[in-house]
Amino acid sequence: MRRVISLIDMDCFYAQVEQRDKPELWGQPVIVVQHSRQGVEGGILAVSYEARPFGVKRGMSVADAKIKCPHLNICHVPIGEYADKADIQKYRYASAEVFRVLNNFDSTIIVEKASVDEAFLDLTAYTNQKLEEIRENGQLEEIVKTSLDQLPSTHLANGEDVKENEHLREEFLSDFIESSRNSTENLLLLIAAITVETIRKRIRDETQFYCSAGVGNNKMMAKLVCARHKPRQQTLIPWRNCREILRTTPIGDVRGFGGKMGNRIQEMLNITLMGEILELDIALLIETFPDQHEYLRAVAEGLDDEPVRPRKESSSIAVSKNFPGKMAIRTTGELKKWVGGLVKELAKRLGTDQAENKRTAENLVYSLLTDDGKPQKTLKMTSYHPDIIFEQVWTAIRALNRSNLAKNEDGPWTPPVLNISLSASRFQPGIPAQTRAITEWLGARKREKEARKNAVYDPNDGRADVIIEEPPAPVIPASKPSTSGPKTILDGSVEFIVLDDSDEDVPAPQPLKKPTDIDYITVDGKKISKQALRHLPPDIRKQYEHRIALEEARALKSKSDAKIGNRKRTGPIKSPVQQAKKPKPLESFFKKKI
Repeated sequence: MRRVISLIDMDCFYAQVEQRDKPELWGQPVIVVQHSRQGVEGGILAVSYEARPFGVKRGMSVADAKIKCPHLNICHVPIGEYADKADIQKYRYASAEVFRVLNNFDSTIIVEKASVDEAFLDLTAYTNQKLEEIRENGQLEEIVKTSLDQLPSTHLANGEDVKENEHLREEFLSDFIESSRNSTENLLLLIAAITVETIRKRIRDETQFYCSAGVGNNKMMAKLVCARHKPRQQTLIPWRNCREILRTTPIGDVRGFGGKMGNRIQEMLNITLMGEILELDIALLIETFPDQHEYLRAVAEGLDDEPVRPRKESSSIAVSKNFPGKMAIRTTGELKKWVGGLVKELAKRLGTDQAENKRTAENLVYSLLTDDGKPQKTLKMTSYHPDIIFEQVWTAIRALNRSNLAKNEDGPWTPPVLNISLSASRFQPGIPAQTRAITEWLGARKREKEARKNAVYDPNDGRADVIIEEPPAPVIPASKPSTSGPKTILDGSVEFIVLDDSDEDVPAPQPLKKPTDIDYITVDGKKISKQALRHLPPDIRKQYEHRIALEEARALKSKSDAKIGNRKRTGPIKSPVQQAKKPKPLESFFKKKI
């Protein structure tokens, strides 16, 4: 028995996300423009279906698009918080809403996330289960009679459907529905088509987004026919119609043949349509593609055995930035700045992923694209903290500089960099024990704090430690309330709540003295209470003490380098370590890590 597969494809997804954010744009021509470097307006990333009749296309300049459609609405992809690059997080969040609907529809349906706006569904088990129920309950006749009304946006791919009107659409579907009385294969496809109509409606009801779909016996055919009647429609292709559809399908339109492989076939066989492969002399096909001739004939017949793999989360999380042509990076300082920004973006996404999917990456991969190639290296992910990730990545990257002045942080970088890419992969389920300890500690501290807020002493009880729980009453402060409160810093995926000294348990209210700089230390540019630091778990406290020591060492080195730079050069310049007197200062201990 053949499988039953569907592809769900969101209609111009990025534009729909913008239209939902700005409801006045529903039904209006909209384009989404991607961000380009240094504030320059980039190319068009998405074009709503309302804008397409005017001739607006992806990749076109905004100026040309406005000429074609003067009342065009322009939306921009947000800029990253930490790097001057596109931030598509809001589109990912919208995508998660869609996949939540798909994953919760029925446990027997296998869902594979193909992209941010596409999903393959394996409905084989689901449709077979429904078929058994229909037969057991004697509902076949009822299904046949009511199916047409349940398929208001479904088309049957038969070669003539591209020219159909509403009357022909219903006629083609009615013939197919009637055939399902005597064909189990067709009946399963019919059940799938009704189910996909229901799924698409649920996506629309719960997210406001429209989508299209294809239903067939494999991934290739489901994807091919999905685009046949977009937008807001779905297309069904029975197995018997596959050859006819592929006979007139351009090779580049078939899944997997839109790139080099498709171009090779067209050039070497002098054909343009997928169905023409079956008309070729088999000897020519074997001679031209000796290792792939059987596969090519199978594709031309509509065969594809690639399974739908249950994949809800991305196998990797990546950030990258292109620097084409004159925009290529040519200085160490500029490269360091971009690496730092991309690291922060990656850390932010990793933190969100860890909180949502309860998993942790093991590998950290960086790559630089230059005229000489694309050096790449895989590192061990030791922390989600951006400073630690940056230290790992930058230590490895700066060794790639071929400039004679490579040691100079403000010097040139050779060869120029055209692309920077950072990614995290090899995710393992769960969160490390160290991170869990932080979360548990924070939860306990928060519960203690809430208990103290909601507690009052019982005046009739002589014991000072007995309290009565009751809701807090509003209090009018006698003086201006302090604006200081819990500070937060981000470590990996965990938000640290750094408590003020006043948060300590005390037997009775005490007048608070104003904290001074002496009461705080600075880590990652943020002030942290020394008292709060002492209450951190020992392993976490050690991490912060280590970073504090690193910052102090860097500061001492910078101060020492500045002094050396101001001296007259009467001889060889000595390093801070050479000039120091015994005992050795702290910066010499950390010299290798600077």
